Amino acid sequence: MITLILLGALTLGMLSWALGGAAIFRRGQGLSTLSLGSCAISILLACVYFGREIRAQHWDNLTDTADAMLFSAVILIGVTLCLNAAAWLRARLRGRHA
Repeated sequence: MITLILLGALTLGMLSWALGGAAIFRRGQGLSTLSLGSCAISILLACVYFGREIRAQHWDNLTDTADAMLFSAVILIGVTLCLNAAAWLRARLRGRHA
């Protein structure tokens, strides 16, 4: 079950980047919304992982992965926000020159 949670978080994280990149080249904000949503669900799955590890009292697993999970969450959120900001800026500039 833990493997599925972590693979789901990884897949949704990559999906949030792909949708954010695709939103740059498409009109409308639908892809940006999906991108931000999949980023949020990916972070939620990481929290579920930590919750399961705490309930099982696997303290070694938590201490080994806490810094890596925090770093990956910061990178995931940062890249997702940058891609969506670029999509928003491009849509705004495109609307001004259209």
